Amino acid sequence: MPISNNFMLKNVGEEYMIIPTSNNNVNFSKIFNINETGAFIFKCLKENKTKDEILELMLKEYDCSKDILLNDINEFINELKKRGIYND
Repeated sequence: MPISNNFMLKNVGEEYMIIPTSNNNVNFSKIFNINETGAFIFKCLKENKTKDEILELMLKEYDCSKDILLNDINEFINELKKRGIYND
């Protein structure tokens, strides 16, 4: 699984957060706030979907061009990599 089990997605009101956990302890200093689109991509990655599968799902969900969505997916994944959340 590219996303470690040490990260969970939480929804609080209209906000989403990726929360790092270790031994059931939350590391509040490394919480990553994301928007609804980021949460959508994160959930797909947790389900082991490929970039192509995520893109197809997003094309059905969002009224946006393929190029913009692919760029959003790549930017989000790169940010997850920088934060040590995603490994491909």
